[in-house]
Amino acid sequence: MPSPDFASAMKDPGRAFGSPEALEMSPDFSAEQKHAILLQWKDQLQQLMVATEENMPGPETSSGVNADCLRRVVDALSRLGAAPGGSTTA
Repeated sequence: MPSPDFASAMKDPGRAFGSPEALEMSPDFSAEQKHAILLQWKDQLQQLMVATEENMPGPETSSGVNADCLRRVVDALSRLGAAPGGSTTA
């Protein structure tokens, strides 16, 4: 699979990497870029979960899968450490 560019990764991290762990292992992005992509991914998952709770699920929505992926994204953020000038907590 060819490496995604940063803009593509920011737009749809799940499609670009498949898993937070794959992003973590990618040699194509700096730690700061990985952190930004993970934060974007976290935000997208949280929005999708809220929509699902409000009975507005997306085409591939499964709250259990999204909750597990969100946990893994948060774990990956923790492993990467705090971003320059900030922390990984919401």
